[in-house]
Amino acid sequence: MKKLIIDEGLLLTDMEVTYKGKSLLLKRVLVDTGSGSTIIKTDLAETISIVAEENDMIYRISGVGGSEFVFSKTIDSIKNGEKEADNFTVEIGAMDYGFELDGIIGLDLLQQMKAIINLDKLIIEYDC
Repeated sequence: MKKLIIDEGLLLTDMEVTYKGKSLLLKRVLVDTGSGSTIIKTDLAETISIVAEENDMIYRISGVGGSEFVFSKTIDSIKNGEKEADNFTVEIGAMDYGFELDGIIGLDLLQQMKAIINLDKLIIEYDC
């Protein structure tokens, strides 16, 4: 189970990502069932050496907030509450949407973790 908050109309939580043994706590992460993929803000990803490399493909994604260029990386793990996904592929992008976010938990991660979002209690539960 993981606590959620609503701030300025956004459903937020935190999550921890690990890449090559280095961990990073993302504190302001949007829970977005309308986003197909999970995204980490470039500036924060760089602090644990997640950077675009020569063979990484850069591509454009589009959504309600506009479009941006991203690249994909498979990270060691991503954790929300007690639930963890290993060897998970995330997108890395600038996330310049006009409001401060560290990342987005997209439908890909929510489905893999079998998340149940309880808006009444403001929690995410996981069907193990």
